[in-house]
Amino acid sequence: MRQEWLEFLQRISWNSPVTLALMSGAVGSIVTLTWISAKETREGKRRRRSSALELALSLESYARTCRTMMHKALWAAAEPTGLITREASKGVSVPAFTYPENVQWDILSRKAISELREYPATVHGAREYVEAFREFADPIDVCGQVEYECAKAAMSALALARATRSRHGAAAWRPGAKDSAMERELSDFIAKTEEKRRTSLERRTDSVPDGRTNMQPLKEALCA
Repeated sequence: MRQEWLEFLQRISWNSPVTLALMSGAVGSIVTLTWISAKETREGKRRRRSSALELALSLESYARTCRTMMHKALWAAAEPTGLITREASKGVSVPAFTYPENVQWDILSRKAISELREYPATVHGAREYVEAFREFADPIDVCGQVEYECAKAAMSALALARATRSRHGAAAWRPGAKDSAMERELSDFIAKTEEKRRTSLERRTDSVPDGRTNMQPLKEALCA
């Protein structure tokens, strides 16, 4: 069979109209398929870029919402102690977060989808922790915890938005004058809060007496 095809090809005249027509059709098909493939590739990139931009904008907007809540928590903590502070702290919590409903998730990479999908769950966990903390903590401490959780949530949102823009070729975020120093302010606040907590924990640890030392006089008294 192979030999027959070789003999057939040898008998073909490459200058014949049939041969030229076949070659022209083949070249035309290749060009058409190449053009369609390139168009689909460009369209896919455009759609991914558009979806990434929409996701990044929602994350950056949420970061600003968190920063506003941080200010609200600070103002509530500055209220006089007692009932006023407790009432003021009721409206202070980590804001909820959801992505836009019209996002085309299927055109994004699996890694991007995994990272983006995990973020709302992280926010939900922070919200639940604050509400559990509210049940037994002092209102001022609740406001401080809300500030801290909001700062972490906002920082994570900005980092995820930046990665999403970069991964899918969307334009870099260009914050206005009001938001230009937001990431640095959040980072400084988190670092200062964690340092204060670390120092406070060390002081409390140092102030706890050694249980074995306290028990020694009691043992001596019982033995006497």
